[in-house]
Order: sequence, then structure tokens, then C-alpha cells
Amino acid sequence: MALKANFASGIQSFINPVGNALGRMGLTPNQITTVGLLLTAVAAGFVAADQPVIGGWVLVAGGLMDMFDGAVARAHGSATPFGSFYDSVSDRLSDGIILGAIAYWMRDNPRVVGLAMFALVTALTISYVRAKAEAIDLDCSIGLMERAERAVLIMAALVFHRWLFEPIMWVLAVGGVVTVIQRIHHVWCQIDRDIPEELLVITLGDRAWNRAFKSAARRFFGEQNFDPAYDVAVDQFEVSNRGKEQ
Repeated sequence: MALKANFASGIQSFINPVGNALGRMGLTPNQITTVGLLLTAVAAGFVAADQPVIGGWVLVAGGLMDMFDGAVARAHGSATPFGSFYDSVSDRLSDGIILGAIAYWMRDNPRVVGLAMFALVTALTISYVRAKAEAIDLDCSIGLMERAERAVLIMAALVFHRWLFEPIMWVLAVGGVVTVIQRIHHVWCQIDRDIPEELLVITLGDRAWNRAFKSAARRFFGEQNFDPAYDVAVDQFEVSNRGKEQ
């Protein structure tokens, strides 16, 4: 996670000055978002026309626009609720457009078509889970295969399609499922719930397997649910032991 954070920080140090410059040129975040969406559509056209390498590089340009719109909004204080909404909608459209084009390009290969469609379904579900979580004031910005990772993988799959295309499609499909599960579990952990007493008893020992079970239970139920219940169980265990000693 630290590596991912450092990489993101390095990217920000590059795109922020560019975003500032684009803003000084008079471009708005919504205009840049629109350009990015149009470039994605052009990239999809090249892919559908059996020109994946060109399509991949055009998609890179579209991906840069997707980064610069936020940089412009931050640099010039022009972020708006509609801008955030429009950016999110354009991201979903971009996913559908490019993965749909890939499915059309690979129409003679049912396995890859299936992978592309599966990757699209999981991509939309990943976004939907986050939106629903945020609608009930819960955090859900986690996961193995977030949009930035998906976009980079798709670009690499197209540019280096002779060697990496199908393996990357497998990564997108499987990674999408893992991310959906991660996000659902993350939301589940943030909702208050009772911890079974029988499970807590197993975690109270000081043997290696007790500690391992405690660690696993804490991750599964979420620390905000597990820790208070565990503290109560420890207190009850100590009171019970003192009663026996007396």
C-alpha cells in the first residue's frame, strides 16, 4: 500500500502543474472530461477496426485527460457537485465503450469476449458498491482493481496485445471479482454487529493459534466491531477468574 501511495504522490507531482497550466489557458474541468471521453470513443473505434496499438495510445491520451480534469479543478478551485457527477458518469461510459469495443474486436474468440464482458460487469459493480456505500455515509475507496489500475491494464493490453492481451483480460476479470468482494466486506465491517461469544472465547488464550484466530476474526468483523467486544470479553474473563480464585 505504501508503494501505491508513493506512486500516486509521484503522479500528482506531474499532473498538478499541467492542470494548473490548462486552467490558465481557460479550459474547464468539464471540457477536459469531455475531451477524455471523446478520445476514449476514438480509441474504441480503432480497436473495433482491428488497430489495437493505435487505439491503446489514443486511450493513453484519454486517460491523461481523466487525470488533468481533477488537477484543473483543484488548482483553480473550480470543483462543483455536477463536475464530480459528470466525471463519474464519463468514467462508467469510458469503461463500457472500450470494453465493448474489445468484445467486438475479439468476437471470433468467445473466451476473450466472455472475459471482456465479465470485466465490464465487475467494473460497473465496483463503482456501484462504492456509490451505495457513500450514500449511507460509509467509506468504500479500497480494492485491488480500482479504475486507475483497470485503465492502465487495458492500455497495456492493447499496446502489447501480441504478448499480454489475454493474460491481462484474465487479470481484469478475476481482479474485478476480488475487488467487489473486498468492497462488500469493507462495507459489512463498518456496520455495527454482534460478535458471537463462542468465537470470542477462542480468541482469549495466549497460544499462537489463539492469537492467529484473534487476528483473523478482527480482520473479518472489522476492528470497530471486534475490539470493543473483545475488551468486554477480556473483562468478563478476568472477573470470572477472580471469582474462582476466591
